[in-house]
Amino acid sequence: MDSLRILLFALAYVRLSYGAVSLAPQGPTLEKGMTEDIVILCTYSGDDDLRPQWRDPQNNVVPLAGTGVSGGVAVTHPTTTITKLEITNPQESHEGQYTCFTTDGEQKSINLVLYPPLELEADSPQSFEIYRNARVLCKVNSKANVLYEWKFGELAIAGTNAKYNIEHKEYLEIVNISSQDDGTYECSATETTGLVASDSIDIRVEVLVPPKITLGPEDFNGTEGKNAEFKCIATGNPPPVLRWTTSGNQVIESTDRFTIEDSGEKLIINDLRKADEGSYICTATVEKLTITAQRVATLRVFIPPVVQEGIEKSALENSRETLSCNTVSGDKSELTWRRFGEDMPVGVQPTAADIEVQSLQDGSRLDLIFSSVKRSYNGSYECFAKNAGGEASAISNLTVNFPPVIDKKRQDQQGAYTGWIGNEMTLTCYWLANPPAQYYWVIKRNTQVTNLTDISDPVFTVFSTADGASSVSFTPGKSEDFSVYTCYAYNVIDGVEQVAQHNIDFRSAGAPDAPNVEVDTNRPTSITLRIEEPEYTGGLDIISYNITWKFESRGEEVVKYEVFDYKNEDDEDFERYVIEGLDSEKPYKIQVAAKNEYILGEQSEEVIGRTLSSRPPYAPKITSPQTSESETEYTLEWEEPADNGGAEIEAYYIQYWEYDPNRPNEVIENGDKSSVQKVDKVYRKHIIPELEKATDYKVEIWASSTLGDGNRDIIAFKTAGKKNLPTESVGLEKGTIIGIVIAAFLIVLIVVDISCCIVNDCGMTMCLCVHCCGRQAPGTKATEVELGDELAQEEKEFHDFH
Repeated sequence: MDSLRILLFALAYVRLSYGAVSLAPQGPTLEKGMTEDIVILCTYSGDDDLRPQWRDPQNNVVPLAGTGVSGGVAVTHPTTTITKLEITNPQESHEGQYTCFTTDGEQKSINLVLYPPLELEADSPQSFEIYRNARVLCKVNSKANVLYEWKFGELAIAGTNAKYNIEHKEYLEIVNISSQDDGTYECSATETTGLVASDSIDIRVEVLVPPKITLGPEDFNGTEGKNAEFKCIATGNPPPVLRWTTSGNQVIESTDRFTIEDSGEKLIINDLRKADEGSYICTATVEKLTITAQRVATLRVFIPPVVQEGIEKSALENSRETLSCNTVSGDKSELTWRRFGEDMPVGVQPTAADIEVQSLQDGSRLDLIFSSVKRSYNGSYECFAKNAGGEASAISNLTVNFPPVIDKKRQDQQGAYTGWIGNEMTLTCYWLANPPAQYYWVIKRNTQVTNLTDISDPVFTVFSTADGASSVSFTPGKSEDFSVYTCYAYNVIDGVEQVAQHNIDFRSAGAPDAPNVEVDTNRPTSITLRIEEPEYTGGLDIISYNITWKFESRGEEVVKYEVFDYKNEDDEDFERYVIEGLDSEKPYKIQVAAKNEYILGEQSEEVIGRTLSSRPPYAPKITSPQTSESETEYTLEWEEPADNGGAEIEAYYIQYWEYDPNRPNEVIENGDKSSVQKVDKVYRKHIIPELEKATDYKVEIWASSTLGDGNRDIIAFKTAGKKNLPTESVGLEKGTIIGIVIAAFLIVLIVVDISCCIVNDCGMTMCLCVHCCGRQAPGTKATEVELGDELAQEEKEFHDFH
């Protein structure tokens, strides 16, 4: 036992005499990142100065720094007992067990574990087609265990759900991705072992939406030389790229005639040509998608018509002529003849049987045929062509030539020509002619015909106007100037002179015959005559009547006269004229003479008119309307009486009152007649004030003289406005209410009593029936039946006995 102890102590002594090795850091494992240099110190503790050395994981002695053979791993000796292992720019190949040792057999090892830096790798943006499951990739470079986390914007995605799946470490799965999922996602990774590093990266997720054309190009009908425009608008994500192609799949680029604007949304074709016709295709594509959208539009180019130039055509009256309407270029057109802006239908014209429109050459020519040209057909005719490309027209003029003829309408309106010596006169002939005619005048004196330009006494002035009127003006100075004048008109048609003449009989004016006169109406101060125009007026119009009347005054005959202008107003063959200011109850001898522009005619036979006896004035005549523009006033207007009755009117009197149109002959309650208002005789108007609005009134007026009040004229009128509705409710009087209650009670009592009479043979009604109407009382009916039975039995026994 003691020997063993001695041996152990000996061994221990020997051990302590050799020394020991220590490491810093101690190990046994050292975990480091590859982003930093590594330093491990090895220290020898003992009696001897032993310098430690290092072996790498391949059991090779690590060389000293500066020897040029290190591979990033080298040692240095800060002191004689300390050796420093340095690993610069650590690599994965540097991992493993490093051992520090001494020559006396001491050693210690440390296991070096290297971790590359935590890195996230992800493409951005990552694109996915809408409505598919999308996997957003996010790869982590790490040897450690890693915890993944995802965010969409500021929203953390917490675990797997119906929308997201994050079970797989390298991607986020978005189920049925939609446009709302478009945006930026944050992928985060944190190491749960090793160095426990963390990192994050933003990933742009782009949801691809296939293109859709929301506004496609429409078919277009264009006109040659004009422009065409197509529009194409598409949606999608990212915004679609628009491309235009022709039906031959030829891509359209911007040129002088083809313009693409607004990122392809608009295609403009300038200066259209027939060759541009065809299909134009708008194709929308979205980057990264193979799906496209297309819309096709058809362009048609129409060539507008060019109408053959119009012509100027001359035609003889009653001849046959034709005007043609056709086009010289352009697409097929619809042709129409027009006159005065109105279309002339194909066929015989409704208003002119000798004009016909004929369609020829399959509608490419339209003839306007005049089978018998009339003067009224003179004028312009429009050839009108229209097609899808536009319209055009040309004017042709038809000139109808005819020899001069008198314009009867204007000539007849002129009437006869009558004049007198010393009075200037103008004679006129009205002509129709084409070409316009030339004119000259002659006069026939006795048997000699003389051109007026060859006569110096009187002086004849011949002139004409563009409307075909030829006139001669002169002042007759002797009887032979009253004669037959002839006006000549001539023109040239197709080289042949055409001549026509018209005679005007210029007569000397005479005195009018005496008119026929009758007394129409006698009044106290006036006499109305009825005068018929003389049968012969002297060749001139009557301009006035001279009326003469005679009467006796103080034993002498007094003659008076007055000139009355000719009225020519009545529809009858006579006119009425009133002689005023006469004395009452007096006979008057009356004669009338007619006067024309030349002279006063002879007087008529004498007629006797007798004025009536004096009397109050006749009624004035009310002329104002039956409605008032005012709500509170009415303006009464009147004419003076037809006769004052033999005495001067002194004044007018007016009275009015309110009345009910449903009772026109009664003065309504509170509608007493107003006080009589006096109006001076010089006035013919009076304002009635202080009336009620929307109210019916009557007003009467009469004239007064020293002979008394005259007859009255009356008129009904109504003021303007609307009546105000009563503001207080209308209630029944107390007595009325009591009467209604008593009547209702009596009706109920009678109904009950009649019911008792019918059902129970009692009551007041039954009593009246028994005593007043002879009805049987209750109970007598049964007695009568019994008596009847007894009589019948006695009668039977009587018959049986006999």
